[in-house]
Amino acid sequence: MYKWLQLKSSADLDSLAAEVSVEYGPTRVIEKLKNGLSDAVKAILIEKNYIDKDYRSTYYNYYAKKGQAYRPDCIRLHFFDESVTFDPQALKLYSKHELEERYFGYMVLRPTGIGTIGRSVVSPDVRKASGGAIITANQRIITAKHKVHLLGYKLTVEGFPSMDQHIDISVCAHAACWSILRHYSERYTLYPEFLTHDITLMTQQFDPGGLVPSKGLQMSHAERVFQEAGTFPFHVVRTNPQDAAFYRQLHAYVESGFPLFAADHSVGHAMAIVGYEWEASTPNPIASMRYAWDEVKSIIVVDDNYLPYQVIEKQGTVPYSAGSIDAFIVALPEKIFYPADAVDRLAPTLFKLAPMLGGLPAQNEVTLRYFITTGSALRRFVRTRESEFDPKLIETIMTLPFAQFIWIVEIATGEDWAKGQISARAVLDATASLREFMPFWLFHNRKTALLFDRSKVGAGIQGIRELSLSGMENTALTRWDQNLRPTRKK
Repeated sequence: MYKWLQLKSSADLDSLAAEVSVEYGPTRVIEKLKNGLSDAVKAILIEKNYIDKDYRSTYYNYYAKKGQAYRPDCIRLHFFDESVTFDPQALKLYSKHELEERYFGYMVLRPTGIGTIGRSVVSPDVRKASGGAIITANQRIITAKHKVHLLGYKLTVEGFPSMDQHIDISVCAHAACWSILRHYSERYTLYPEFLTHDITLMTQQFDPGGLVPSKGLQMSHAERVFQEAGTFPFHVVRTNPQDAAFYRQLHAYVESGFPLFAADHSVGHAMAIVGYEWEASTPNPIASMRYAWDEVKSIIVVDDNYLPYQVIEKQGTVPYSAGSIDAFIVALPEKIFYPADAVDRLAPTLFKLAPMLGGLPAQNEVTLRYFITTGSALRRFVRTRESEFDPKLIETIMTLPFAQFIWIVEIATGEDWAKGQISARAVLDATASLREFMPFWLFHNRKTALLFDRSKVGAGIQGIRELSLSGMENTALTRWDQNLRPTRKK
């Protein structure tokens, strides 16, 4: 039932073929592992006769009804580093370190002959691209902690869920919807768990049977899936290939920790966008106003054609580029009424308030970055960096009656950006109306904080209160990176 496979090099992965029978597609699995896993993975524990709830959901509702006989059980592969050993007699795992720290996740293989990689969660720290390692300090990836029960051990792996499309009952879009919803159910207690077959049912008002799902999935069907799951899907469409605001919105939502269901209609493909990679920062002066998207080198996707965390360049053709993505859906929680495109239009107008703040960097010399977070997260951020703030500003942030969700807008010069710092920060109400003139809670730099009265509708500029700040003139204001996990090379 359990088999230990030691790996001295990627060539040793060929030994899987002798342990995994043909219905689990070992040849394709081995190829994917060779191309996608780094040399940090030095051992695989093969767990046979594994009962996988996602495969069982499709087995009972589809495969068990077919004339060809399919096995009801799966195989699960577990990935470890060189410090872990296995005693096959005692069925025990040993490590000189904490076992959980040496565990890189798992991959389920289902006996369907094609599209055999099922529910998987692999650490982004052991991912490589074809031709070499891709792990860099500039990558940021949306993750959640997934619990794994193995041989009486309770392990945890931090990553983003993925699987192959079934092909005969589901397509890439189903896999992308499943990945996003499985992440939500692990990351937030508010959302229930949905199995693979649940996703196929949620696309239609009726049971589509086996044939219809494999014929394809439209953006409207994906919207229906997310709506049925209890989220509030927001659909954004690119107006033309030069629609820079589209990509700024795309980055803002990912920066906020929301994975995106994205589509490239030119090739009829869908994937989940789960992260990005910054360009290497240099303290060069900025010649014209930039946005955080302009500082992004590539995006990171979960695409069922590859192992998770495939790096996609902003422009290119292999296998596609961020520039060819022409629509996305973000599955938002309730009470986010002020969308990214509204923030995109509002952010440049912040400079009109510069005189009240005692000055801001010139508008053509900064990078603007904005993302969604919560009022409680802002308070935690400030509490952990008390030395950066005037106590009066800390008191203000702790007592302002923020809505649950807020937008953060950060203003940084080229020198700031290279150091991971900012010059000013604005806090917007994410529950604001699109027609609001000033949907602010707070706007501050190192000299002054502007407080906005949201206790009365229509207070406008008369509701602004100025708070003089002291002791912050020479303080480094840290750029807030909190929603995504940086990759760490193993």
